[in-house]
Amino acid sequence: MRHRRFLQVPLIALSLVIAGAITAPLASAAPYVGTVRSFDAEPLGVAPSSCATVGDVTVGSAAIAGKPAGNRAAKLVDASATAFPRLTCLSSVSSQKSVTMQLSAPQMDIGVVIALGRTASDTTGLWRFYLERSANDVIVSVFNGSNWFIIGTAPNVNPTTEWFEIRIDASLTWATIGVDRARFSTSARASTGTTMESLIINSAGTAPLGLQLYVDDLGVTDSIPAFPSVVAATAPVGQQIRFPGAAKLADGTIVVAYYEGPSHGATNGLIKLVRSTDDGLTWSSPILVTDQTHDPRGPQLTALSDGTLLLTYFYMEWTATPYVAHGTFVMRSTDGGLTWSSPSAVASQMTCACGPVWPDSYAGGWNAGKGPIVELASGDLLIPLYGTTTTDSRIRSTVVRSTDGGLTWDAPNEVTLAVGSISYLEPNLSVLPSGELIATIRTSATPRRVEISRSFDDGYTWTTPAVTDIPAEAHSQIVLDDGSILFTYGNPTLPGRPTEGIVVQNPSGSWNGLAVRSTLIYDAGTTDQANPANIEISSGEYLTVGYDVADRTMSVVFTNRAHYAN
Repeated sequence: MRHRRFLQVPLIALSLVIAGAITAPLASAAPYVGTVRSFDAEPLGVAPSSCATVGDVTVGSAAIAGKPAGNRAAKLVDASATAFPRLTCLSSVSSQKSVTMQLSAPQMDIGVVIALGRTASDTTGLWRFYLERSANDVIVSVFNGSNWFIIGTAPNVNPTTEWFEIRIDASLTWATIGVDRARFSTSARASTGTTMESLIINSAGTAPLGLQLYVDDLGVTDSIPAFPSVVAATAPVGQQIRFPGAAKLADGTIVVAYYEGPSHGATNGLIKLVRSTDDGLTWSSPILVTDQTHDPRGPQLTALSDGTLLLTYFYMEWTATPYVAHGTFVMRSTDGGLTWSSPSAVASQMTCACGPVWPDSYAGGWNAGKGPIVELASGDLLIPLYGTTTTDSRIRSTVVRSTDGGLTWDAPNEVTLAVGSISYLEPNLSVLPSGELIATIRTSATPRRVEISRSFDDGYTWTTPAVTDIPAEAHSQIVLDDGSILFTYGNPTLPGRPTEGIVVQNPSGSWNGLAVRSTLIYDAGTTDQANPANIEISSGEYLTVGYDVADRTMSVVFTNRAHYAN
């Protein structure tokens, strides 16, 4: 690598300190940036310095659960029927807080409350969370000023035998708490206020029910960190950027195509392309790929093994009533995206170029593509599509094959991935090193969960789609150098549908249980986002492309393997 973007923060034995401000979204899974407090240099048996305490709170020996000899931590013991232990540490007054700490509780028969106080004397907090052990899980609740309610469960976390990280990112309107990288977000505040000044940790009651809690590696900053990012393109005034597609060329050049238009739909736009020759740090001025009579949208890129670069898009006619989908098209470049061929249509049983698509009237079939073409070891190409046929208005996902590098497509042998009582939309394909093909499919089911179909014969037949527990829309995926998959998606359960990501270490196995520890990659703070694109820059280092319609920008966000849960 020619550059290093990620801050490595040492664990320094200092008092709780405040790091400088960083521009960031309202909630982030980016690494904590700032100094953390170790208690190793503080005297045993006395209260932690510079923090207020109530009850039995001292610095104690904490060489437990794998920590080395000599490790010390703040120790809270609930052994009083009249007062519960409470630790309150002050920071500067601010409207954002980012908090990190390590917890271990050899005895946890009662829960732990963690709050962000409005003032030095506040004991309720603007945000107030409750952690309760349930076998080998931790249940997380939030207080809304009147009642507690559960917002999630962090699985496979046993506080009595291990240290685990707590991470809180909070603004005045939204907060996210992470428990061993399982993140839960909420807008339920315990009280009203415009600032936060203190971190409060206490047991959940005055009865001596049994709590021995250790708090270590404690840090608080006044802003929520974000992953490093750069702006790759900015649209002219009156225009907006959406729907990026990305590819990496053989010489390492990264190319990103994107849609530019005045709104999400119902207006005509065009497709542009930018390129980077330094791993995404700087980007060229955009070039125009195509500007047509109607609306080419949803560009996707694929770099073939022979050096050809393919761009696909689907073509909408918004001036017709109802709207008409004219199908999916392919353009070719043999010079790395500098010049392009004329578009050619992808033949499909769903195409008749007569629509209509919306509203719910289907005079004829239509198709659209939202996932890139994939190349098989045989040289065959597969393109994923979705749409309807002339005789069936159910929206299904299909795969069409080309045996001549994408010049022609075998519509008569188009294969259906999924069709049924719900809509199957926006399929994406991946080819694993073993040759197994994976199709991830967005659906209209409630709740939204991505479904997966597999092929073990080069895409001629596919398994019945299986529902996962991943709350995904507008998704994308790439196969990484080690054979795992980086899967990024808009999470519809969160306001604005921000872009999250997971690394699926064994894509041939179950994908369930990973989304609870997803990484929040990018949040533009708008309600029109997601549709990410991804590139592995080098082994273990990635960029994800997102956009902000309010700022008219497209940005690339840099992450690495350590930012995703195992």
